[in-house]
Amino acid sequence: MVKKTVLVVDDEPLNIKILAELLGDNYRVTVAKNGEQAIQRARATPAPDLILLDVMMPEMSGYQVCSYLKSCEDTWSIPIIFVSAMCQPEDRERALQAGGQG
Repeated sequence: MVKKTVLVVDDEPLNIKILAELLGDNYRVTVAKNGEQAIQRARATPAPDLILLDVMMPEMSGYQVCSYLKSCEDTWSIPIIFVSAMCQPEDRERALQAGGQG
């Protein structure tokens, strides 16, 4: 059986390592360390089945990455889950408005 692919996007190497270790037995894990890499990997073939996206990254926030991917015909349908320490109601609202999953 072919494993589903999860794209982990985070600028913190420790967070990437933890998520890759947690998911690695059941999923094919690819990583991106910034928004530009995330967009490139999301648009690659084959596209990831799921994106786990950090909110706070330099140059391009997770919100910006999500909004961009949701506006593109070839990536709009990829589910995106935000992984963040930001947990205020307004943070969740902003993530949903950008296109993240609830």
